[in-house]
Amino acid sequence: MPIQQRLPFFRLATLALLLASLVLSGCSLFQRAPTSEQGLYDRASQQLENRNWSMAIETLNRLESRYPFGRYGQQLQLDRMYARYMSQNYAQALLDADRFTRLNPDHPNVDYAWYLKGMSYYRLYRQNAGLTGRGDLALRSQQDGRRAFGALTDYVERFPDGEYHEEAIDTLVILKDSLARHELVIADYYMRRDAWIAAAERAQIVRIHFPGVTAQADALVVLVESYDKLGLEEERALALAQLKNDYPEHPTLSTGNYRSPYLQQDRWWLKLITLGWFS
Repeated sequence: MPIQQRLPFFRLATLALLLASLVLSGCSLFQRAPTSEQGLYDRASQQLENRNWSMAIETLNRLESRYPFGRYGQQLQLDRMYARYMSQNYAQALLDADRFTRLNPDHPNVDYAWYLKGMSYYRLYRQNAGLTGRGDLALRSQQDGRRAFGALTDYVERFPDGEYHEEAIDTLVILKDSLARHELVIADYYMRRDAWIAAAERAQIVRIHFPGVTAQADALVVLVESYDKLGLEEERALALAQLKNDYPEHPTLSTGNYRSPYLQQDRWWLKLITLGWFS
């Protein structure tokens, strides 16, 4: 064959090889999404490991839709609530966890759902801290805080040896302190309006239901002030004696004798900054 005729043939053969290689590489780049139950779950697991929460949720939804009674039916629910929690969709994670605890009370990993339920409430509560996340929660709505406290208390009581027991206890300490200080915020509101009985009742809530919190000392101060205004000398003396015995370093005792915080009412900003009487 003359050289002039072989050149076009050579070019066509080269072009064909290039097209074939492109087709093969395209097949490897654009693999079909898995459709089997195992394939879908493996993909979701990889996405969770890569912290690709939105894609993991989408894959888990597809898995549940295609295999509603499959072997991963319950596990995918746990994985999905985790992905939603990590993507800060706390409201939906809460609904998922609550549903799982009701429908699967004997599942070996139901303790995680109980834990995530409480932590979702806690994260919703933390959102009350404002845009900076530094606002004092004691000054905000306590609805989600109380729910978080109740749910995490349920968790630690149901699963005393649970994997997340330590984290739950740490969160309960934070919640208990914030809820107790909120009672004193309300007590202060009543005291400013001379509603001394109502103020004393709030302080008693702290004394009875929130042992060990930092607000205990300030609750005694509220009782001392309230009993003084109500003319209950014996009760006032008992509260003051307990304050001196348990909290001798409290600012109201800095001079050696009890000094009412109301002597410094003109310094209202001090209470606002310290978020308590002086604490």
